[in-house]
Amino acid sequence: MKSKIFISYSHQDIEFTTWLVNSLRHNGVDVWWDSQEIAIGDYIKIKIRDGIQASSSFIIILSENSKMSRWVKYELNSALMFNATKNNIKIIPVKIDESAVPNDLNSYLYIDASKDRNHALESILKAVELSDQPTYQFNDWNSFSPKLFEKFVFDLLIQESHNVRRLPQVRHSGFDLEIEEKNSLGQTETILVEIKHFKTNINIGILREIYGALILSNANKALLITSSELTSNAKKYVDQLSHKIVVWEGHTLISKLSESTNLIHKYFPKLTPQDEPVKLIDEELQVTQDLIRELDNCPEGMLGWQKYEDICVKILNRVFVPPLQMPRIQSRRESGIDIRDAIYPNRSTNENWKFIREDYDAKYIVVEFKNYSFDGAEIDKHVVLQIDDYLKKTIGRFGIICSKKHPNMSGLQKRKDVFIEHNKLILFINNDHLKDLLLRKYKNIDPADVIIDLIDDFNMEF
Repeated sequence: MKSKIFISYSHQDIEFTTWLVNSLRHNGVDVWWDSQEIAIGDYIKIKIRDGIQASSSFIIILSENSKMSRWVKYELNSALMFNATKNNIKIIPVKIDESAVPNDLNSYLYIDASKDRNHALESILKAVELSDQPTYQFNDWNSFSPKLFEKFVFDLLIQESHNVRRLPQVRHSGFDLEIEEKNSLGQTETILVEIKHFKTNINIGILREIYGALILSNANKALLITSSELTSNAKKYVDQLSHKIVVWEGHTLISKLSESTNLIHKYFPKLTPQDEPVKLIDEELQVTQDLIRELDNCPEGMLGWQKYEDICVKILNRVFVPPLQMPRIQSRRESGIDIRDAIYPNRSTNENWKFIREDYDAKYIVVEFKNYSFDGAEIDKHVVLQIDDYLKKTIGRFGIICSKKHPNMSGLQKRKDVFIEHNKLILFINNDHLKDLLLRKYKNIDPADVIIDLIDDFNMEF
């Protein structure tokens, strides 16, 4: 086995992680973890980036401890971004307690190590081994009819060793399949399966219908399997009822399909292994990848100033329009450079943008772009004062500065002064935030959650 594995974990879970590392190495797996890979004096973020990019699999240890770890969050975001750009790292969540799976990982099949470590180790080794096999190019589910998609789902469940049978249409308010299996306590559970081959996203109304039908039945759980994705509100609804409703979205099916060569050959006979290994992807992911590459390849400083503005506007339009309206572009001069600001009308009833409009009187969202090179000008107090001057009563009290550079101390202090003196809030968004916005949009998670998190961070650190 030639795989190299990056392990992301909280240091409060060191006992389990040490056991896992030793077990993987005993089975011939090359493991990257920070206790041995990062030496004193190393720049930690660079070492983490290099470790992820050199790995074929990324294992994240999920626990109550890891949910609170900023480093685990940073490593996960780095892996998701790298995977969206390069398509060649397998993400394997491993749960070691009863903590909920983060939204970013909802579409990934996790391995439960909370009760049986040795069984979990077998699953991890199998997942790691599969990461080295050839993969296939995949576009979408449009070639499937509802009947063919249902047949595929049935075969997939059989492939995963579920005891599944088809149900007559008159039973269980239209559920398609029934699964009977033992739970962790050895008790037999009945799971009703609803199959939805949709081109549009699954909304909360459909989930409520499924939950209502489940309550009328004698089953323990409902499993919704769909070729599409959940809306952000639907995801929240499922999180609240995770003990009753489980969902396999289109991304989950793609992940499962990538590990089943026989189903690929059966249902996608025209697909052939690529010369260069790639993940099973869809067109939406391809757009996300292209935008991330364009952002990464943008030159610093005056040479790439216009290009940086263009790519930032494209990204913000993709993630925020709608619910925001298309921006109005204002041009001005600064230090001999023609620069532009994007002003997004905020008429949205979206929960996050409504909160921003009401709390900061933000009828418009003002965004400035600063493509300063790392050895050039700073995001300092003068930059903050520029956007502070622009935020007038008719605009609102909320602005965003986009820059790959982080603000210096004078910029951070002036932001506090502006908030105290004028009750105006200015957020700093860097390239990592822009990538996070794109990935959330791709996974049908409200990208504006990133903005709300930044507001919360400012308030808590103030």
